[in-house]
Amino acid sequence: MAGGSLFAELRERKVPQAAAIYVAVAWGVTEIVVTVVEQLFLPQWVATIAVIGFVVGFPVAMFLAWTFDITSEGIQRTEIKSRRGQASIALALVLLIVGTGSLFLFIRPSTQTAEPDLAEVGVLPNSIAVLPFETASGSEDDTYISEGLCDELRDQLGRVAGVRIAARSSSVAAVTRGLDALAASEKLQVAYVVEGSVRRQRNRLRVSVQLIDGQSGLSAWSDTFDRGVDELLAVQQTVAENILRHVLPDVHSVATEPATRNTDANELMLLAQHYENQVRARAVRDDATLRKAVDLYRQATEADPQAALTHSRLARALLYLGEVTAAEAPIFTAMTLDPNLSEVQNTLGEFYWARGLPGDLAAYERALELNPYNADALHNYAHRTWLSVEAHRKGEANPEQLFRRALELDPLSLARHAALGDYLGKDGYTEEVLTVIDNIQSLFDNAEAYRVIGWLYELIGQLDVAIAWTIKALDIEPDNPDHTAKLADLYALIGDAETALQLNPYPDPGVLFQLRRYDELIDAAQMRMIEEPNDAGIRYLLGFAYVAVGEYQLAIHVLGSTGLPDTVLQDRLRTVMEGEAFRTLVNAMSASDIPEAVELGQTLGRRFESEGWWGDIGWIGLFRSCNFSILGKDDEAMQWLSRIKESPRLRPDPYLRDAWCFKRFADHPVYQDVIRQQDEQRAALRKRLPKTLETFGVSL
Repeated sequence: MAGGSLFAELRERKVPQAAAIYVAVAWGVTEIVVTVVEQLFLPQWVATIAVIGFVVGFPVAMFLAWTFDITSEGIQRTEIKSRRGQASIALALVLLIVGTGSLFLFIRPSTQTAEPDLAEVGVLPNSIAVLPFETASGSEDDTYISEGLCDELRDQLGRVAGVRIAARSSSVAAVTRGLDALAASEKLQVAYVVEGSVRRQRNRLRVSVQLIDGQSGLSAWSDTFDRGVDELLAVQQTVAENILRHVLPDVHSVATEPATRNTDANELMLLAQHYENQVRARAVRDDATLRKAVDLYRQATEADPQAALTHSRLARALLYLGEVTAAEAPIFTAMTLDPNLSEVQNTLGEFYWARGLPGDLAAYERALELNPYNADALHNYAHRTWLSVEAHRKGEANPEQLFRRALELDPLSLARHAALGDYLGKDGYTEEVLTVIDNIQSLFDNAEAYRVIGWLYELIGQLDVAIAWTIKALDIEPDNPDHTAKLADLYALIGDAETALQLNPYPDPGVLFQLRRYDELIDAAQMRMIEEPNDAGIRYLLGFAYVAVGEYQLAIHVLGSTGLPDTVLQDRLRTVMEGEAFRTLVNAMSASDIPEAVELGQTLGRRFESEGWWGDIGWIGLFRSCNFSILGKDDEAMQWLSRIKESPRLRPDPYLRDAWCFKRFADHPVYQDVIRQQDEQRAALRKRLPKTLETFGVSL
């Protein structure tokens, strides 16, 4: 029979033996590859490609085994004895090739997997929220231990490739809101939740930890550790390893690395972070508390000079304190010790940004390569790309998408919601801002949230509503000077100088700017400059006041000594305020007939005249109009000035009335029409305000 003839030839040529050997070798090698992939945290597609290679290679190996034979005279080609055998083997080869191709097409998508888009990830299987541990002793003095243990667990687990850790702010907020493990898992979109408690009795600690499955609410692992206080670091390490063992069951062993292995350094760092967290949680400057953190971080670096993260956190605290120069040594020490830490790269980016030096974008990008789930790095990267004209022009990054990704990772953070709303508002997306406001209202009920909502309403031109929300914030925190100052600024913006001065009888420079009281502004700003010489906002207001009163050389001295031309023209703009200050500097130079002003104006125009940069047409119109005025292109200046009327936002009076670039057009009909429209808008807001306040049930 033909079949018999074929199989006889297969046996004669030892094809079945070759197939058995091939399968055995392929299986063994595949097992080795899978083990190496797991141990080294290599992408899963490496193992998949190995499997595909063996599958594709099988028909090739069988063809070679059939066609060639190993003899005493070497490898020789052999002939098929039967014609039916020839036809049958050809058909078999075709079927093998077709089958292999189908298999490849079926599994190929697995070879194309990449880091998931955070906008689409939902709940990742390797995602964890470490909720604040209870301080069971009841002593506030012990809070730093439970708080610090959680912080270090988050950081330590977050340094493991592929593990997503919920941001600290949202994890803390989940407990503050009284969410249980299941609710927290749903809200934070994580697969696992870690809960625990810490009890301290003299020099002993009892740490209880539980890993909860976010889907079932059942405990996946729990344990209690009774150890000495000096063994906290060992407990932290054991807890981290056990959590990872359950979260990553397919990985045989997971190496976790704490911030420091020095017990004293760890204790100092926990206490330092406790003080730093206190300041950041209140969102209020508290230099005394922050200095405690700085001193403790310094002691931690002395206790363990080789721990990169202690140096990085010292630099971070110094930057938050405003001591940028002092932060240089610790951040570069951290980079020398370990540049492959996402936290270190993020702090490096913050340092470069604060100094106005190149390299911040690259640092944030590297931070996200090391940990795509670093919400702080995403937030910083979003801000930086937003302010980078070049990044907008090249389309290399989408600030809105980055802000939304940071928010998805940190959904209960007011700061993340505020940042997204700020971006959308300044880019002219009114409806999207209203959605952000709705989200904030549904999640937060405190004074800071009310003030943020007020700011967002200001961005979309609803200043009466902004005032109402700011009053609500002031009602909750009547002694908070930030609320009072903001309220005074809003009343000044709508042209109610009397109320603004009643709220702030000793007005700060911002209110004096809105009221166009330049002599008082100069005096106040000069005093503030003595106290805060690096405050870019105060420097800008002082420079503008000098321009407004015709003291152009003084304006150039104040603004031109800050390196603004280099910062702005080299696309290292750190804040919107720097852009404003640069424009004011060019105004002063133009008024003084300094030839470089035209060159700077031309360069600035080329860099900033991009439709993709800050889409609010009122802002763009104001800026471009001023720039064309400096260049002597009056027709273009008036065309862009007229577009201010398309924006719902008010333009501050000082810009339009007292900037040199607009003073030139005082008698121009287009300019007068814009001024009239802005005055009418202010009058309408003042008229509407009492009804709005009544609707909100608030009053001054």
